[in-house]
Amino acid sequence: MAIVEEVSEENHTGRPGPSSAGELLPVVQELSKRLALPEDLLPSFLSEDKPSAALEIYKDHAISVLRQIRSHVGTSAWGGLSLENQAMVMLDVTRLYGSDPWTSQDIKRTIDEISHSMDRPAIAFHLLTHPIRTWFANPHPMLNPETARAMTRPAGGSDAMMDFHDAPSQPWKQAAAWGCHNVLRWSVSQLDAGQVEARIGVILPPTLTLMDDWEPPWRGRGVSVMESWVHQLDSTTMKRMGMDRLLLNSLLHTLELHPSPPLPHVMPATLRLIERNSGGAKKAEILAEVMQKAIVSGWTYAPSGQEGRAVLVEIAKEVEQMCDVLGTGIARWLKASPSPDQE
Repeated sequence: MAIVEEVSEENHTGRPGPSSAGELLPVVQELSKRLALPEDLLPSFLSEDKPSAALEIYKDHAISVLRQIRSHVGTSAWGGLSLENQAMVMLDVTRLYGSDPWTSQDIKRTIDEISHSMDRPAIAFHLLTHPIRTWFANPHPMLNPETARAMTRPAGGSDAMMDFHDAPSQPWKQAAAWGCHNVLRWSVSQLDAGQVEARIGVILPPTLTLMDDWEPPWRGRGVSVMESWVHQLDSTTMKRMGMDRLLLNSLLHTLELHPSPPLPHVMPATLRLIERNSGGAKKAEILAEVMQKAIVSGWTYAPSGQEGRAVLVEIAKEVEQMCDVLGTGIARWLKASPSPDQE
């Protein structure tokens, strides 16, 4: 197990803190680098296998480092740092701003306190256009790289999506980009509706890349990112860009996968998107598609054993949500679903 260096929150030397930007910059850069996940634990952190003891050690270490960074923010020395330098500190800080096992509510509250007095939209835009754009440089086959509008067919032909998911073309999955989904989500959450629309070209591509990944956990993280900004766009803008159907197709495919462990936030996100962008006969048609892919096919083809039980439990929860939407109209699909005796 890695031994995490303890960072004291007190200045035991009694010396005053950095009085200029030049003195402060190496201090906060060093502190932010100490937030990196320990190298020998990184493979476990990036997988679904999270060693609990190591997590607690890391979180204690991280909160201590963050509190030291907080003590410098708001000082005249911090105000003298360039936007780029402030943003690069926040890059390492916001890797922890999520629901991952390596973070906590205390960590998130401390990050909120750190960023409170900053020009958050400007820092967010810098993160979106520099590290995030670099991590997600490979263009999504279903998006026009110039306009971020949806295309009717994948650029590069039918094999484009398969090529897109090849490991060498996914720098955002490499160790250096750990927590990239948290940086992306924090960044877009700092923008208002007008800023989201103006910067959709640097927001939609990485979001959709996550949502369309072949690994369900990443798809789930992408849905969480989408939820942090999609409500800022009106349905007219989404339809004009073809974004409404593009996002819906991704959500439907995730529901159809019925991953284990389940992704319980995907169905509510799907229903919210449908409610915002569809009505009348079109809405009924889409809801029928949800029922067929998420409920009927899942019930029919659920695997056996413990994994299958987890899938069926999640489907039952999704049925409850669909009952709220469809009311008694759900009966037509439930009749089509096999009973346990038929399986």
